[in-house]
Amino acid sequence: MYKLTQMHIEAARNSTDDFNLFHDKLRWNLIKGNPFEGPIALGFQLGCFVETQVDHLRSQAHQDDLTVIKDNQLNISGYDFSFAGCVKPEQSISLNLKKGRLKTLGNETQLSSRLMVLCDKKPAIIGYKRECNQFPDLFPFEFPALNSVDGLADRSFVNNQDFFVKHKYMILGNAKNFLNSAFAEQSEYIDEFEDKISFPQMYPLGLLSSALLERAQADGHDLKLDPMIYVSHHLYIDKQQLLLLKSNDKLVIVVSKATPKQDTEQDIRSHYCLAYAPCGAILYKAQVDLMPLSEVLKHS
Repeated sequence: MYKLTQMHIEAARNSTDDFNLFHDKLRWNLIKGNPFEGPIALGFQLGCFVETQVDHLRSQAHQDDLTVIKDNQLNISGYDFSFAGCVKPEQSISLNLKKGRLKTLGNETQLSSRLMVLCDKKPAIIGYKRECNQFPDLFPFEFPALNSVDGLADRSFVNNQDFFVKHKYMILGNAKNFLNSAFAEQSEYIDEFEDKISFPQMYPLGLLSSALLERAQADGHDLKLDPMIYVSHHLYIDKQQLLLLKSNDKLVIVVSKATPKQDTEQDIRSHYCLAYAPCGAILYKAQVDLMPLSEVLKHS
């Protein structure tokens, strides 16, 4: 069990440039109808907790999964999360992880491990940690090619505001703080004394939080009067491309406009996101589902 503090939240929001008021210890009450009565942990921060805890468990009790991943060349790491609750300062969190199950369907091979993040012994996240041999088909439409967005200024719109372009940079110090925010030992990933740089997967994925917030502001969305909360994350990152990243490398992140989710009666809106690595390859693909807080309160 690990006890979250406000300092863990501060480390996470500062290292990812997440300015959402839900995490602000002084301004959380500016959010209309905020039911949490204080700041809450970041979704991507909890994702980093999952990632690093999975790494630890696989080095101990789930070593067979590592063999399966290597033998099947499962180079895409995936996280499918549904958010069932929030985590507040002074609450304790833990991870339950099941042994992975290998499935092959057509050309796609996938190892899936059921997981649950518990907050004070109640579910906060339920979902799967996945390892795949290729990116899944997340996107319902085609994204702009790198050559059509790479030269654009930061915070540019593309295709009549269908897509928003955000530049973010891989910063070692921020990655260390992000690891610390998730109770990880930073030297297991980044240690200049040993010339080791292995960015955690959730660090570049976590940079999506500021890109989504800046897209909302650019769209004129009022984050105080009409706040949005995460419903689910579907995140897939290329581990080989991640290993190639160095400090100060630029990522070109492309965020789609909000698309209403079709298979539900609830007001869930999906943003589809893609990040290009400096070499031009796709670093990750993501689908982030959000819901207005007002909609959540209707069903609570």
